[in-house]
Amino acid sequence: MPNLPFNSIGEMLRRAREQKRCSLDDVNRHTKISVPVLQALEQEDFDSFESDTYLRGFLKNYAAFLDVDFEVLMTTLERQRGRAHSGKGTLWDIEETMTEEKLKSPRIISRIVLPALVLVILVLSLLQIRSCREIRSLKSGRSQIQSLDRNEGGAETRLFSHRSSGSNGNL
Repeated sequence: MPNLPFNSIGEMLRRAREQKRCSLDDVNRHTKISVPVLQALEQEDFDSFESDTYLRGFLKNYAAFLDVDFEVLMTTLERQRGRAHSGKGTLWDIEETMTEEKLKSPRIISRIVLPALVLVILVLSLLQIRSCREIRSLKSGRSQIQSLDRNEGGAETRLFSHRSSGSNGNL
C-alpha cells in the first residue's frame, strides 16, 4: 500500500481496508478478529481494550492483513496518545518509558473451574462414604450369617446325635 499521509490510525486502517475492497466481515473471516474489535480499532476506541498488549496484538494482525506498516501505526498511536519517543535510545531510556501492565485473572477459573472442582470432591466423598457403609453392612451381614450357621450347625448336630442315640436304644 502506498504511504499516504493520514491523520489517524483509524483512518489508515479504514482506507487500507477499503482499498482492498474488504468489508469488516471479510476481515473477520480472514483474521479471526471480531467485528466489534475491528470497529473499535477503526473508530480509535482504544480505551475499550483491557491492556495495551491486546491493542498492539490486534493492530499488528490487522496491519499484517492490510499490508500496512505496523511501525507507522505504532508511531502514529504514540503520537496520538502524546507518548512519542525519538527512536530506541539506550536501554535505560527504554526501561524508563516501560510500564508494567497487570492483566486481569481469567474469570473462567473462579466461575467454572472452582465450583466444578468442589462438586467433584463432594461427589467423590459421598461415594466413598457410601462404599464404606456398604462394606460395613456386608461385614456385619457375614458375621451374622456365620453366627447363624454356627448356631444352626450345632443344633443340627445335637438333633442328629439325639436322634441317633434314640434310635439306637429302640433297636
